Amino acid sequence: MPIESAAIRLSQSEPGPNTGTVAPARPNEPSFIMALTRNGHMSEHVMEHAVNLSQRLGYAILAVHVDTLPLFNRGRRSRLFAAAMEESTALLAEMAQYRSVAVEHLGESGKVGDVVGRLCRSKRRIEFIVIDKGIRMEEVARSSPVPVFPVRTARHGLFSKTLSHTQKTQGVFAMSTSSKKRYVRQCVLFGALTSALYATVFAYQDVVMTYFSKGGVYAVLPVITVFAVSYFHGNFTSAFWSALGIEASKKSAARQVAPEQKVTDTAPRPDTRPRLQVNA
Repeated sequence: MPIESAAIRLSQSEPGPNTGTVAPARPNEPSFIMALTRNGHMSEHVMEHAVNLSQRLGYAILAVHVDTLPLFNRGRRSRLFAAAMEESTALLAEMAQYRSVAVEHLGESGKVGDVVGRLCRSKRRIEFIVIDKGIRMEEVARSSPVPVFPVRTARHGLFSKTLSHTQKTQGVFAMSTSSKKRYVRQCVLFGALTSALYATVFAYQDVVMTYFSKGGVYAVLPVITVFAVSYFHGNFTSAFWSALGIEASKKSAARQVAPEQKVTDTAPRPDTRPRLQVNA
């Protein structure tokens, strides 16, 4: 067999399952940007960043949602995680479709580093990884053979919540449908809790006053009640205004500017010094 043919076959052969090396990508397989999050809801600025990069570089997006606590309250938490992931999937698909970017979605469970290492050694050609808030860069970099980048906001340079819950769709800014539904659900939930708490206090005011006025250990009951009312009512108000598309303005801190130096008069002053004159 010629040496050239042997070399070509060797380069095209795939490693065994226990080799631990990166599998070579097929020639026609697209390159991916991995958008990684440990939450059901991926931050919108991470999705926007991944879509913009994919459009410029001609890559596809691999959105990975990692459930790092799969055994904690398995039934209810798994359902909430799956529902949140479905909302983010729909929002990211809408963004990517507008920019003509291909997207794949994966739901994983376990440690973030193990998931990253396994996916990077799969048949997908992953060029680099962008990580969402809540994921330590060192945890991913230890298991990743490709570069890892945290998505930073231009305002603070650090991970933060999405500054705006709007997205640009065909030149018009409109609140995303998934975000609006989430705010409506939160509004209904915390509104019901607030109403139930008020109704309980007024319906059983004799019992409430009896225990609240006992003193001793029972003195913490009014404090707990006040905190509960504040928490439920505050979340209800925030979700209500967010569902209407009204957000609080975030003014940047005023920069201290050094006072301008006074400009001195540059016009020449008359010379009043005595001079020696000679008369002929």
